Amino acid sequence: MRRLAMRMIRDGLRAAAPIIAIVGFAVFSGCGGPGGPPRYPVSGSVTYAGSPLALGRISFEPDTSQANQGPGGYGDIVNGRYETYRTMGAVGGPHRVVIEGYAGDTPEQRLRRRPLFPPFITTVDLPTGKVEIDFAVPAAPAR
Repeated sequence: MRRLAMRMIRDGLRAAAPIIAIVGFAVFSGCGGPGGPPRYPVSGSVTYAGSPLALGRISFEPDTSQANQGPGGYGDIVNGRYETYRTMGAVGGPHRVVIEGYAGDTPEQRLRRRPLFPPFITTVDLPTGKVEIDFAVPAAPAR
């Protein structure tokens, strides 16, 4: 019985090895792992209608229409400031920037993530290195 169990485990591992290798390659090649493009920290301030944006999210998406490739970067906006996560910095070059703002300033309200405005989209050409960039989101038009 024990031999049968050991053989089943060994055979299962042999069958899973190619799948594990493919998944590992996909994760490291597409997410800035070893050999991927270098990522750089991006930080700055975000205002909405002239005031610091209390809560939101910012993402940097490489602009493929301008031949920029690589992983995107993102970070949370808190009290008008953002900083991309250490492992989620952006590659250099042209990017599409998407800024989302949420209503509320208490922990309970922040969990609801009610949008203050439609996603604000702009572009920026990021250098290859640490950079601080500020963004101003205009007031949403009245509906």
